[in-house]
Amino acid sequence: MTYPLDEFYSRIYKRYDLINRLFTFGMDQSWRRYTALQCLSANPGTVLDLCCGTGDLTIMLLKTGEGKIIVTGFDRNAEMLETARQKSARKGCHGIRYVQGNASQMPFAGDSFDCITIGFGFRNLTYDNPHSSGHISEMHRVLKRGGKLFILESGIPENTLIRFFFRNYLYLVLIPLGFLLSGDRKAYRYLARSAANFFPADDLNRMLSEKGFKITARKIFFLGAASLTTAEKP
Repeated sequence: MTYPLDEFYSRIYKRYDLINRLFTFGMDQSWRRYTALQCLSANPGTVLDLCCGTGDLTIMLLKTGEGKIIVTGFDRNAEMLETARQKSARKGCHGIRYVQGNASQMPFAGDSFDCITIGFGFRNLTYDNPHSSGHISEMHRVLKRGGKLFILESGIPENTLIRFFFRNYLYLVLIPLGFLLSGDRKAYRYLARSAANFFPADDLNRMLSEKGFKITARKIFFLGAASLTTAEKP
């Protein structure tokens, strides 16, 4: 990785949610809600929200599941996790277990979770990351056989014209907006670059398949600016 992720998340966590809402016109929450509903449709008993960040998807999973599932939020950054804990308390979601650690060596036994969700964190684990292969292997290890992996992530629009405007929007809006509200231009330059150059669907499918996952579905949001990839551990 060309930028220390722990460091920049420790510097932008206070404005992270606000910038997400402004940049996506609030659509990121509806995408998370769709992801939560797809996950819950698999009737899981245990769910791991990997790279949970400030806990938006984690909380949504617990509330949508009406407290009938066990939800674990996992992230490497202490400040993001503390924000998630505080947000959970404000929303009355006291049943979530938050764990700090490295996604390449998760402190869970094999076959621990019925489902894994990861909202806008997969590219941090795989884009320009020397531990990419290990991260995907760990997801496969802690997921139960027959369990499902839901990857909600920024996408690359396939239409050439839309892709041109999307990439310009990332560089001309996300970076200045992130800098204005967080004071960290370098962090949002990384986020814009990683989103603009993230793997096409075929490459993502290949990466997952090589680690033993079977791709079962893909949902496109907002002309391809984001997508939900669903995979299964056979």
